Amino acid sequence: MRTTRAISISLPPAELKQAVRLAKQTNRSLSGVFREGLQRLQHDRRAPPVADEYTPEQRRVIDAELAASMGEFNQGRFHGPFTAKESAVYIERVAKERALAKKASRRAS
Repeated sequence: MRTTRAISISLPPAELKQAVRLAKQTNRSLSGVFREGLQRLQHDRRAPPVADEYTPEQRRVIDAELAASMGEFNQGRFHGPFTAKESAVYIERVAKERALAKKASRRAS
């Protein structure tokens, strides 16, 4: 029993030529090219584009912070890589240092 159904579609010659070229380049049949196109369209409609999650101003702030972070990384200012145990020890040490600094600033006031 057949699990697919043959259909007929109309394409302008230029689009058909592109579809045939794409099928050859990706080692797919024309049906495979159109099936994947349909799947991508369905996926894109379900998942909102990541760029739409932030306003342009939020995106500018994020991009600036990423650039600053990469600048520090390129200057060699980073920690790690850590194992899970080393990460826990490092986090505890930093937390203690910050707590001591906070106590010292309270005493100075």
